[in-house]
Amino acid sequence: MIFDEIEQLLTGLGLDVREAVDVPSRPEIRVDAPKDITGGPAGNILSSIIPDGRVWRHQAQALMHLCAGHNMVISTGTASGKSLIFQLYALHKLLTEPESKILAFYPLRALANDQFNGWRRIANAAGIYERVGRIDGSVSMGERDVILERSRIVLMTPDVCQAWLMRRLGSSEINRFINSLSVLVLDEAHSYESVFGSNAAFLLRRLLAAKRQLSPRGSAASQLQMIAATATINNPAEHLNNLTGLDFRVVDESENGASRSPRRILHVEGPERGREAENLMEQLLAGIYALPERRRFISFVDSRQGVERIAGGLNLEGVNPYRSGYEAADRTAIENALRNGSLHGVVSTSALELGIDIADMDIGINMGVPQSRKSFQQRLGRIGRTSPGAFLVVAPASAFTKFGESLSQYYDGSVEPSYLYLGNRFVQFAHARCLGDEMESLSRDTREAPRGVNWPEGFSEILRNTRAGYSREFDQMAQIGGDAPHFNYPLRQLGETNVEIQSGGGGFEREIGNMAYNQAIREAYPGATYLHMGRPYKVNQWNQGFNKIVIRVAAARNAAPTRPILRKSVTIDLSGTGIIPGKLKKGSNGLLAEAQVQVNESVEGFTIGNTQYLYRNERANNPNMRRKQRNFRTTGVVIKIEAEWFAESSVRRELADALRDLLARERSIAPQDIDSAHTNIALVTDVGLRRPITDIVVVYDSVYGGLRLTENLFDEFSKYVERLRLSDGLSQGNGLVSVETAERLAQWAKDLSDSDDIHQGPAVEPPSDGNWIQVFKPGSFVGVFMRGEILEREIIEPKFIDDPFNPGNLVLYYSYRDPNNPRGTSFTPADGVQTIGDEWDWIWWNPDTGEYRELESSE
Repeated sequence: MIFDEIEQLLTGLGLDVREAVDVPSRPEIRVDAPKDITGGPAGNILSSIIPDGRVWRHQAQALMHLCAGHNMVISTGTASGKSLIFQLYALHKLLTEPESKILAFYPLRALANDQFNGWRRIANAAGIYERVGRIDGSVSMGERDVILERSRIVLMTPDVCQAWLMRRLGSSEINRFINSLSVLVLDEAHSYESVFGSNAAFLLRRLLAAKRQLSPRGSAASQLQMIAATATINNPAEHLNNLTGLDFRVVDESENGASRSPRRILHVEGPERGREAENLMEQLLAGIYALPERRRFISFVDSRQGVERIAGGLNLEGVNPYRSGYEAADRTAIENALRNGSLHGVVSTSALELGIDIADMDIGINMGVPQSRKSFQQRLGRIGRTSPGAFLVVAPASAFTKFGESLSQYYDGSVEPSYLYLGNRFVQFAHARCLGDEMESLSRDTREAPRGVNWPEGFSEILRNTRAGYSREFDQMAQIGGDAPHFNYPLRQLGETNVEIQSGGGGFEREIGNMAYNQAIREAYPGATYLHMGRPYKVNQWNQGFNKIVIRVAAARNAAPTRPILRKSVTIDLSGTGIIPGKLKKGSNGLLAEAQVQVNESVEGFTIGNTQYLYRNERANNPNMRRKQRNFRTTGVVIKIEAEWFAESSVRRELADALRDLLARERSIAPQDIDSAHTNIALVTDVGLRRPITDIVVVYDSVYGGLRLTENLFDEFSKYVERLRLSDGLSQGNGLVSVETAERLAQWAKDLSDSDDIHQGPAVEPPSDGNWIQVFKPGSFVGVFMRGEILEREIIEPKFIDDPFNPGNLVLYYSYRDPNNPRGTSFTPADGVQTIGDEWDWIWWNPDTGEYRELESSE
C-alpha cells in the first residue's frame, strides 16, 4: 500500500516523521436531482452521466437554489463535484433560454485549460460541443470576436476580461455578448482576495453595470445570475457579497454528500528553504520516481527559481517544472501530459494549486508549510482523489508549534477569511479610470457611477475627481495607466510594470516568459543566471521603453548560480500628516503607529559563490551592469522601542521578520504583498530632513499605494505579542523570537495607550558618531522641477544654505550640473528634487565632516 511505501522511503533516507494525520474515507450520500432538472431538457444530459439521476446531496440542494433563480455559492471540499453543478445548470439555462450565453471565470490559465475539456464533454451531450469557447492571453486578437459570436459558453480569465473585453465595450460584438449573458460562474472563489480580489471586485461591478446599461431597464435581461464555487473559504456568503455587491445562498461542507478516499498527511522534519531544502526535495522525488509501482506526484515549492533548480537537478524523464510566466505552448504541453498520464510528476509553484483535476495523483510534497490554510487544503486536494493518497510537508520540527499549533490542529482549523480592500483609493482610482472610459464608449454619463450596482464607499467621489482632475498623490498611478487603463492596470498588481523575457537576437528574438517588475529585480537582474524550463540563461541586458521593459537573455549551458544583492531603505513620516488618523499609541519609552511609508528596493549586484559583483564596479567594463530599483509610497505599522535591548540589530531583524510572517499567516496575505525592515530606516523631521533612526522596525505593504494590509497588526497588536510568547513555549525554545525578546516586548506593550498627540513626532537623536542625514548620492540623476517641467540633472553634492526667504535658517540644497548655466552648476532646494529612472541612490551624509556612508544591504 502507498502508506507503507512512503514509510520505507523516508526510513531509507533517514528522515523523521514528527506527526502523522490520517484522514479517513467517507461514504457517499445520494438523493434525487431537482425535478426542474430531471423534468426539463437537461434531464437527458444528467441521465447520460448518472443513469439513475441521483446526485450527491449538496449537488441537489445547489441545483434547487439555482433553478429558483438565486445567486449561489457552493463551498464544499475538493473533488466534490462542484463543476457538475454549474455545468449542468448552465446547460439547463441554455436549453430553456435559446438566446442566452454563459461566461465562466477561471483565475488561472492552467485551470481554464483543464476545465475547458470538461465543459466540452458535457456540452457534447447537449449537441453544442462546438459552442464552447475559451479566451485567455494565448488566444490571438483576431480569434476572440469570432469565439464570442460562435460560442454560447465562454471560459475566460478575469485578466482578459479586464484588459480586452471591457476595453472594447463599444464594439457591436461585445455589446451583443454582454446583452445575451444570463449566468456568470466564478470558480475557485476563494482566490479572489487581497490585491487580485480587490481589483476583481471592481471589475465584476463594472461588468454588472455594463450589463444593465446594454439591456432594457428593469427587464430580466438586465440581471446576471452568479454561481461561485470554492473548497476553501471562510464566511462564503459575506465574502461573495463583498466581492460582487450581491446576495448569495450557500451550500457548504456540512451538506457534502461526496465520497472520499483515505489520505495520510505527514510532517517530515527537514529544512524548509535554501539549497539544503532543495537538495532534500530532489532526493525525495527521485525516491518516489524509483518506487517499484509507478506513483504519480506533484511537488509544491513557493519559489519560481526554486522550482527550476529542483526540476533541473532531478533531470528525470517525465518530470517537469511548472510556474507562472511560461509561454502558452509550454504550459499547454505540460498540462496535457499531466492529464494523459505521460508525465510522471511535476514540480510546481502555486500555479497548479487550484482545481486541476488529475484523478490518479498519488503523492504530494510541500517544501515548507504552505503560506495559508487555504493553500494547504487546495494542495492536499490535488492527491488521493480516486484512491488512497499521501501528502508530505517537509519543514523543521518547530514549523507548526512555533505558530502555536500542531499539524493536526493546522489541518482541522478553519481556513482564513478572504480579505478585500475595497476602500483603497488607489484601487478605486484605477477602476474609476476604466469605468469612465467604458461609460464614454457607451455614450453614458461619465461623471456618476451607474445606478443599480452596489459600489464601495468613496468610489463615486473618486470617479468624479478622475473626470474633473485629480490630486498629485495619483500622479504615478495616472502615468502608469496612460491612455490604456484597462491594459495598464492589471488585476494582480497595483502600479507594477510587467516585464518580458526574450531570448535570441538579431531579429530572431523569442519571448520565453514574463513577470512583474518586483519579481524581475529578484530573479532576472543584470548578470543573473535565470532558469526557465529547467535550462539556465544569462541575463545580458534590460531594454526599457515607454511602459514596456524587455529583458534579453542568452542560453548558458554552464552558468554558475547567482544570488541578488538586495537593499531596501524606508522613510517614515510620524508627523500629523504621516500618521493614519486614530492609529497612534504611545508609552513612556516608545510608540506604535500606522503611518505613511516610502520604500526603495534595489538590486546592487549579485554573488557567485562567496564573490560579490557590485554594479558600481562592474559597470565600467559592461555598461549593461546597472542597478535596478523600485520606489513606492505605501502604509505600514511602525514599532519604536526606546530601550537598550532593542538597539541590537539582530533583535530588530528577528522581531520584524516574525511579525511579518505571523501577520501573513493570520490574515492569509500573499508573502510578496507585505515586507518588513529593521535597518536603513530614516525619519522625516519637522524641517523635512531624513535622519537615520535605529530603534524602529516597520512592517509594511509592499504594493504601490498600500492596501493597508498591515492595519490588523496595529489593531490587534496585543494578540500578536501573545502569539509570539506562545510560539516559544510550544516549540520548546524554537519560537519565532527568543524568550527574552517575547517577554520584553510584552512588558513594553503593556505601557501603550491611545494617543492623539500626532503633531509631536518622536525625538530623533543623532548617531553617536555624528550628525547624519539621508541625501541623494553625488552622481545621481534626478528630476529637477524648473519652469513647470521636470528636467533630468546630475547631482554634484548636497549643501546647507541660508534660507533666502527666512534668513538665519539653514535649508538643504543640491548643486547639480546644468548645461544651460555657463559655469555648469546650479542649485535647487531639496524639496524640488524627485526620483526618475534608475540612476539615483540614497546615501548617509554628515554635513559637519562632509563624510558619506553607504546604506546596508538587506541580504
